[in-house]
Amino acid sequence: MVKDRMVELLQEHFELNLYEARAYVALVGFGVLTPAELASVSEVPAPRTYDVLRSLEKKGFAISQPGKVNKYRPVHPENILEKFIEEWQERVKEELEAKKKAKEELIELMKPLIETEIPKYGVERVWVVRGIRNATLKTREMFEEVKEKILLADDGYIAINLENDLIKAIDNGAKAKIIVSKSLLKRLEGSKIMEYAKKGKLELRALDKFELPMLICDDEVFFALEDMAARYFNYETQVWIKDFRVRDLFETKFNEYWEKAEKV
Repeated sequence: MVKDRMVELLQEHFELNLYEARAYVALVGFGVLTPAELASVSEVPAPRTYDVLRSLEKKGFAISQPGKVNKYRPVHPENILEKFIEEWQERVKEELEAKKKAKEELIELMKPLIETEIPKYGVERVWVVRGIRNATLKTREMFEEVKEKILLADDGYIAINLENDLIKAIDNGAKAKIIVSKSLLKRLEGSKIMEYAKKGKLELRALDKFELPMLICDDEVFFALEDMAARYFNYETQVWIKDFRVRDLFETKFNEYWEKAEKV
């Protein structure tokens, strides 16, 4: 119903709760209402109408007319909704600046900890990363740190979602060979990856399918363990290994795919 959609939009985007949204829609529809009238024409419970209308007034969505029985009328939707958006933009801008300042302060405070990272964690060569978000962060980190070589056998996620990070690594001097599944080619039309391939800035080939998608950045290897249930719930387990011997094994497999793949 149209009324339900209006209530839903007010809740989702304009910070009104369910009863406030219902009350505002009723006010817009009827023009002027007392608390008792609101209870009779809307789904706001009678014991809550006074509080709900006062809350709407406080938030700027309604105006009260004092009297023996207070009456309320709505502020015109175009006015209050536009005002809300303007205030929200300012609030977001302030919050963004606060977060940037907090980031800078945290980096400064954490410098002593960051400086001890190598001796503390340098011996670690194997990590397990779970979930799309964590896998994305780790992949971005690999692209930021790669110096010489990127080998990517991708069945969809990295080329589509981390294209900018990949391109930046190439712009910074890394050489890249990329194999994608043929089903992915159409989605890459018009992409930077396709543009760079045509200009010879990276090598791109396509293969019907491959059993082991992987990313190799210099001596680092990143690949997913096969688990369809985990993939369905975006909780796929990825393994990161930094070891030149493991890198050599995966690079051998990558080269097998490369020989079978067709040039794009």
